[in-house]
Amino acid sequence: MISSEHRLVLKKYLKWNYTKEVQKKLQEKGIVNKRGRNYSSKMISHILNGKYQNEYIENAIFEVFEERKKQLELQKLNRERILGIKQSDI
Repeated sequence: MISSEHRLVLKKYLKWNYTKEVQKKLQEKGIVNKRGRNYSSKMISHILNGKYQNEYIENAIFEVFEERKKQLELQKLNRERILGIKQSDI
C-alpha cells in the first residue's frame, strides 16, 4: 500500500496525466482487472490515494514516477548547462 509519506513525494513528480502512462505500462505487461479489462484512471487514482491496494498498479505508478523524476532532473541539468549556472546560484 502506498503510504501518506510516499503519496506526497509521488504527487510532486506525477502531477497530472500520470494515469494514462500507468495504464500504458499495465497494458504493455498484459495486466488487466478480474473482468479482463484495462484498469481505469479512477482505479489508478484510488490506488495512489490509498483507498485500495494493488501491487501491479503500485509498481507501475513507481515506474512512471521514476521516469518523470529522471526527466525533470535532466531538464534541470540542461537549463543549468545552457545558462552556465546552477539553480542554487539563482
